[in-house]
Amino acid sequence: MKKYTYIIDNTFGLLKASLFALLFFVGGNVFAQTIELNIGKTDIGINESFEITLTVKNGRMNNYSEFPDIPGFRKGRPSSSSQTTIINGQVSTQQSVTQLYQPTKQGTFTLAAFTMKVGDKSKNHPGASIKVGKPVQRQTYDPFADFWGRGNSFDRNQDNQQFIDVKADAFYAVSTDKSSVYRGEGFKMDISFYIAISNQAELEFYKMDEQITNILKAVKPKNCWEENFNIESIRPQIITINGKSYRQYKIYEAMFYPLNTEDIVIPTTELEMVKYQVSKRQSFFGRERKEDREVFKSKGKTIRIKDLPDNPQKELSSVGNYRLREKLSDKQLKTGESVTLEFRVEGEGNINAIRQPNLSETDSLLFYPPSVSQSINRANGKVVGAKTFQYYIEPQEPGEYLLKDFISLSIFNPKTKKYQTLYPEGKIVVEGESLRNAQISKSDLGSFYDAMKNANNSLLFMDDTNWVKIILNIFVVITIGLTVFINVKKF
Repeated sequence: MKKYTYIIDNTFGLLKASLFALLFFVGGNVFAQTIELNIGKTDIGINESFEITLTVKNGRMNNYSEFPDIPGFRKGRPSSSSQTTIINGQVSTQQSVTQLYQPTKQGTFTLAAFTMKVGDKSKNHPGASIKVGKPVQRQTYDPFADFWGRGNSFDRNQDNQQFIDVKADAFYAVSTDKSSVYRGEGFKMDISFYIAISNQAELEFYKMDEQITNILKAVKPKNCWEENFNIESIRPQIITINGKSYRQYKIYEAMFYPLNTEDIVIPTTELEMVKYQVSKRQSFFGRERKEDREVFKSKGKTIRIKDLPDNPQKELSSVGNYRLREKLSDKQLKTGESVTLEFRVEGEGNINAIRQPNLSETDSLLFYPPSVSQSINRANGKVVGAKTFQYYIEPQEPGEYLLKDFISLSIFNPKTKKYQTLYPEGKIVVEGESLRNAQISKSDLGSFYDAMKNANNSLLFMDDTNWVKIILNIFVVITIGLTVFINVKKF
């Protein structure tokens, strides 16, 4: 009776494994795309931001419409995040973009009903009433007031006017935070226009969508993985360069991770701006001005890509500044029971490129393919996140098991320039009888052939086996009946 119990237990284990494999291979892409539109709190202080978040689940955040304008607010720089989850082969993704709004004064403002589109799908929002409370001590200001200027322009008699070309104290640059990186190590690229605080020339952006598209075609490296910070609105921030204050208008920002050791060459590009010449004669309303163009050029540069240092784990190592967080569902169990190990790698780097941990094959512990999920946050010039591998483990033999003997992940840290191995510190204690021997006995065909050797191979007479005669008679009757039926049908 004990022998049959082993067979049933192991058959159930095989059924679980087969079911898991079936879900893993055919369960992907079962979630439909959905769009969500949410707003933040509607009762804020003037020193706080109001926010609108657009979220796409199980789809791509492509070609989405602009966030609405709100009277009494200025748009800030949006932030984006994404998350991918794979559980038993079922893939779900989530991408979000959050637009911040800075109030310009106190009062109650109306966010009118609006619609946002992602591709060919749209999402409506009924709007809201936003209350802005008392301001803090710092004063809000219009950062564009000094930049754009408030002079009036008149067309009359412009041909007879004499205009002055005011030199622009500004420059355009394509910058990177590093000039040399390891393969797989990230470097940040931003495209910005800088205007000195002391600048007197009146400047405006010109056909930015078209210009940005052409610039990105030229400067984006082809041999890199890109993590885009998705800048939607161009807003200034005050920075200091060589002791001089500038307003930086950041047009594009992304992290790039080289996929090979080919050096990256960033060519010189151009940005055309509207520049106004001012009249020598000043009227009661201020100086008249005339529109002109000025082209600003960036400097080219080359980023050298270094190969990883020689190491036996060189080709298997993930690159980044990572740490491991582990979680074990149980530490004491019996053979045939299961335990879940959460192997979470988190830190700064190319989260998408984190490899699956190495597993040491063993008959004592059965590791099923892991469920994988990841989350990525792009903010403040950094890409950070986590990738989680969740393993389902079934012990087959009693004993004590150090998990570091079975699972590990090799990492190359570009900050320390050293390799390290991430492995769990946990230990499980297993009690009970061996299931591995039962599995072997089930798959062993020796007992079957032994039974054949001992079987009686003498001939049996038909008269001595009544049940054989009954079966043959039934077969003959069925055959005759089918033959008659077919012949009658033909006629």
